[in-house]
Amino acid sequence: MQEVYDQSPTPEQVESPRAPLVLLVLLGLSIAGSAVSLLAYQGLSFVLGWPADVLQSGVRPGSPPEVMWPVRVFLLLTQLGTFLLAGWMTTWLFYRKKAPMGRSVGPGWAFYLQANRLPRFQQVLIAVLLMPVAAPMVLWLYQFNQSLPIPESLRGIESQAEDLLKALMQMDTPAAFLFNLLLIAVVPAVGEEWVFRGVVQQQLLRVMNMPWKAILVAAFIFSFIHLQFEGFLPRLFLGGLLGWLFWRTQNFWVPVAAHFANNGMQVAGQYLFQQQISQVDLEKDHHIPLYAAAVSLAAALLLAYRLNKISVNTP
Repeated sequence: MQEVYDQSPTPEQVESPRAPLVLLVLLGLSIAGSAVSLLAYQGLSFVLGWPADVLQSGVRPGSPPEVMWPVRVFLLLTQLGTFLLAGWMTTWLFYRKKAPMGRSVGPGWAFYLQANRLPRFQQVLIAVLLMPVAAPMVLWLYQFNQSLPIPESLRGIESQAEDLLKALMQMDTPAAFLFNLLLIAVVPAVGEEWVFRGVVQQQLLRVMNMPWKAILVAAFIFSFIHLQFEGFLPRLFLGGLLGWLFWRTQNFWVPVAAHFANNGMQVAGQYLFQQQISQVDLEKDHHIPLYAAAVSLAAALLLAYRLNKISVNTP
């Protein structure tokens, strides 16, 4: 049996643009996509008669629905333009040619992205299970991260991001829950994985001699771009885990499923708490002892070992 990552072609086998050029174009398209998203929001808000100063005034926990819905729509458009549209355009521009004969069916960009085939069910199942299993380790890293000094110039950004997240997570209706699931789980799972694993990590793999270096650098960029430094280390850990899932399985949909599970569990958990179905408030700070983090890490490594064996033996 050949290893799964030996059976799939590397980016060079599909096309060979210079990696720095691909990354530079991705950056430019992300900036352009963000600007297009803003213009689309302004046009939509004019048509629907939304207040013009909603985005400038900011949101905080307790903001009324007439404020929150325009903000949700703006954030969704931003996600679509900055990540999903930019990622798709980058892969289409550089990898739009058809895949090599006899190796795959579908457009070249999907072949490059390794999204042209479905993963094995066991791979997806283990990847999804990794998220709740690794959650205590992630929370412990968040605690540790909070103990580190953060420059005062960044604390204002951190506070605004925290207020926005808490306001978003107030879901009074099923419609708000479903929209949040789309905004926080579905679109980021596809868009961010497309950009950070599908493009950034794969291009770094072309110029770095060790896969772990490319995975780590891509995870660092993934965490940094969120500009939430009290959560930098846990997001770095999750980014590395998602990057390893992509590299190990050589299938785009595996980290997408894991990313969706991680974000979706938080949205669903908070909605169930607000509906008084669950007693666990995910917005509260939960103290995680070191031994619990160690057990979580050990269990995650066992699942990763199992996934590794399944992926190696995939025909």
